[in-house]
Amino acid sequence: MGRSRLMWRHAAARTTGSSHLKRDEVCQDRFEVWSADGVFLAAVSDGAGSAKRAEVGAEVAVRQALASMRAGHQEATDWPALVASAFDEARAAVLAQADSENLPARDFACTLLLVALTRDGGAAGQIGDGVIALRDDAEEGWSWVFWPQKGEYANMTRFLTDPEGASPPDLAGIRPSVFEIALMTDGLEALALNYSERSAHDPFFEGVLAPLRSAEAVGEVERLSTGLAGFLASPRVSERADDDLTLVIATRTVS
Repeated sequence: MGRSRLMWRHAAARTTGSSHLKRDEVCQDRFEVWSADGVFLAAVSDGAGSAKRAEVGAEVAVRQALASMRAGHQEATDWPALVASAFDEARAAVLAQADSENLPARDFACTLLLVALTRDGGAAGQIGDGVIALRDDAEEGWSWVFWPQKGEYANMTRFLTDPEGASPPDLAGIRPSVFEIALMTDGLEALALNYSERSAHDPFFEGVLAPLRSAEAVGEVERLSTGLAGFLASPRVSERADDDLTLVIATRTVS
């Protein structure tokens, strides 16, 4: 018998935070997702609120990072190296954008979270705050990959545009037994993490993943992406999180 066919099913959405809406500001979060032939690639970025061109930095970062991972995944054997290279290319692209507009790099400051998953495992990487969480066949419940990177003061973090060498990405390999993944910007940390125990808050992840598990499609389930956007904008979320919000979720299916 041949190998079973592994595919990924995903949904993703972002919404403008209520605090940004009050100030008539645009959403500064961006994401890119791609899946095919058992490969799942995702990039999520949160533009710094204090940066004048934050949404542009985030857009350039996720677009270039995903393009880099797509270009290299078929030949990759070292997944953390693939993800590290995507960070390098994303940073170079954002800095080039800053040069093209004759603006300082800090005007394009943004975080960046990356995931590359295949049948044979994969890797995750992160610069800044936000959460990457996963479920593994070998363990019970959800776990975070990196604890959000925070600076010396409240509401501070690291950015892709920090001086070279000052903010290297956190990198980690991912085992083939991982079957569900979630990436989110920092606005959802309070819902997704238990700070006192430094653990993932399972009820949050189980709630948002349940509809995706029961879907029959592969690739993006657009109706669930629409539903996810509604959830992020709902009062029960906005009352606890007034920042821009992005959530990407994926579950593995085998046929």
